[in-house]
Amino acid sequence: MPGLTRRIFIASAALSAGMTSKLASAGKDAAVPAGAKRGDMPLLEALSKRRSTRLFSDETIDEATLATMLWCAFGINRPDSGYRTAPSWRSSMETDIYVADTGGVRKFDPSAEAMAPALNEDIRKKASPQPFVGTAPTVLIYVADRSRMAEAAEPAQIQSAHVDAAIIAQNVYLYCASAGLGTCLVGGADKEGLKALLRLPDTKLVTFVQPIGYPKTN
Repeated sequence: MPGLTRRIFIASAALSAGMTSKLASAGKDAAVPAGAKRGDMPLLEALSKRRSTRLFSDETIDEATLATMLWCAFGINRPDSGYRTAPSWRSSMETDIYVADTGGVRKFDPSAEAMAPALNEDIRKKASPQPFVGTAPTVLIYVADRSRMAEAAEPAQIQSAHVDAAIIAQNVYLYCASAGLGTCLVGGADKEGLKALLRLPDTKLVTFVQPIGYPKTN
């Protein structure tokens, strides 16, 4: 998909969600029942409110809000085909989303609409050398599985993986704007450190981290 078309597409996908559900703690799997997918804020208003936030309050993000955000990020919006709310290189859907919080790390499974435990350790402060990242109650970690992009040469895999993850991150930005949350896409992640912590194989690549929380007001 041409680059400009990619960027135009993201605007229409993100704000169509409103999943109400419960997610598992880091210790077990749990299904995420799909609720009514709708948004309360017009897209243009969300775009006008989109910004990067680096100061977060201590308030945690409830599981229903987290479920909605993950669906907006890269959920399945066409169940008959499995296609997602964000485009990807040749529909490779190579990006996996890991969610880090005080309970550890969970991996989002869009097909099952579920979260599965990935690591029983709070690694938020290890996600990036930038201190503000670790102060957010939730940190998303974007991981590209390059084995799903086997038709591309390695340089193209790496470039496309970063582009695709950034599109997903914009969906998150727009949802956060609509829900009163703050976020910031961070390229300066400890990518090798995260790869080791999550025990990722060489075919997988950490692209970005994205801290999320309620903005600090004072």
